[in-house]
Amino acid sequence: MIAGGSGSFSAGELSVPGHDSPNIATQPVEEGQIEMSATTSGKVVVIDEAHGNGVGEFQLRPLINTLTENGHEVRFYGPDRGPSGEQLNKTLRGADAFVSLAPDNRFKPAEADGVSAFVDAGGRVLAAGEPESGGGGGLLGIGGFGRSGRSAAEFTPVLSQYGLTVGSGYLYDTTDNVNNHANIDAAPTGSSDLTAGVDSVVVHQAAPVTGNNVLLQTDSETELTTTRDADAYGVLARTGNIVALGDSSVLDPDWTYVADNEVLVGNLADYLVTGDRGRMPAPSE
Repeated sequence: MIAGGSGSFSAGELSVPGHDSPNIATQPVEEGQIEMSATTSGKVVVIDEAHGNGVGEFQLRPLINTLTENGHEVRFYGPDRGPSGEQLNKTLRGADAFVSLAPDNRFKPAEADGVSAFVDAGGRVLAAGEPESGGGGGLLGIGGFGRSGRSAAEFTPVLSQYGLTVGSGYLYDTTDNVNNHANIDAAPTGSSDLTAGVDSVVVHQAAPVTGNNVLLQTDSETELTTTRDADAYGVLARTGNIVALGDSSVLDPDWTYVADNEVLVGNLADYLVTGDRGRMPAPSE
């Protein structure tokens, strides 16, 4: 079941000085199937549409279809937000998971408090997006996340509380890539439910993600547009009930079936519906 919602998506120009390519948006074509291993049903996943999010229903169709076909409900939050976050708090009190991708409007302090309370009660959060083309700002307030200037500096209190950060700029590799420098491979750093069955994920213009538990990482030749530093960069990290993904295009139909991306999407769907959310405290005045 899908409740409510509409979304929009705009792709900004991509540019790395000295490495421009007419095929910058080219993605490899593959086929696959998204599968879930979780046996739960009836969970409620809320997708944020209230903060100028740069990813809409069409781009999330693979994830939405997977969840609903496995007996879960997808709801959309927004665009009418109550004052001081009351509406978000109310929405989360009836949810098991919350997904916010590339938001452009700042979360109010009470909204951030509501998300923190949701996480502390066992609710699960997935944050993902794209680096903004001009640098600065960032998803959940830590660096450049978003398309065409979207910055998403909204979840800073939540992410920083759990030791997660998302850097500005995007990752590229001019020598070892998949069709163009912005399409690069990332591999699991160890054993994890989120990377089970994954050998390689292809990300496109991914922002670097750091945390105590980085789950997907590029090779050491990867460079970052803002610094030109070559290093092994994280693109997926988890702390408790919060997951930060450096590339929302993994969830897009154009990229979902590249390499083992569809396996990752299935694992993310399992993650969203296998939490054990307890009672949330009533929001303070």
